[in-house]
Amino acid sequence: MARSLRTISLIAFVLLVTLPRTAGAIVEKKTKTEYPDQITIQAGGQDLELTVTGVGLREKTFMKVDVYTIVSYVAAGEKLDGDKGLSLVALDAPKQLRMDLRRGFSREKLVNSFKEVIEKNYDDLAPFAADMETFFGYFTKDAEENDILIFTYLPGVGLTTNLNGEDKGVIANFEFTQALWTVWFGEKPANGGLKKALLSAL
Repeated sequence: MARSLRTISLIAFVLLVTLPRTAGAIVEKKTKTEYPDQITIQAGGQDLELTVTGVGLREKTFMKVDVYTIVSYVAAGEKLDGDKGLSLVALDAPKQLRMDLRRGFSREKLVNSFKEVIEKNYDDLAPFAADMETFFGYFTKDAEENDILIFTYLPGVGLTTNLNGEDKGVIANFEFTQALWTVWFGEKPANGGLKKALLSAL
């Protein structure tokens, strides 16, 4: 009888580890914020599946104040080689970043948080300087706790910025999309630990 139970348990275990997994979640450890590990977006009337590359938390000051959680997605099946962060920056394929703000701060701080890191990663901003100003123009008031920012890039369309469910605009210049992604994935990202976390699911 005991042997039969062990056999049944073994069969159940094998089935458990070999059956296809259903869609799950990825969790930011400190805040316990959950995001789906796969999402579906619309592009040209078709569904596109994106898969998570990682999730992270941006903290500031020695007191480690939570600023925002962020999750990164890329088109399912895309391969990232070498420095996966730089590869993701250069990748001309569907990708998305979602930021959930955990505290409020001024518009100037929000804009500068993007600008300062982009400037560290580029000697010449000329190829996308006008687009960067357009992007900054989307933010007309101070950031508030629980604001949600979603950046979605689609080849042939461009970069769509969505703030709290409202599309603010589309920037077609792929060079600006690359510049924005350097904030988290460039050679000089906002935070090296955050870059690592945002690639941890690969």
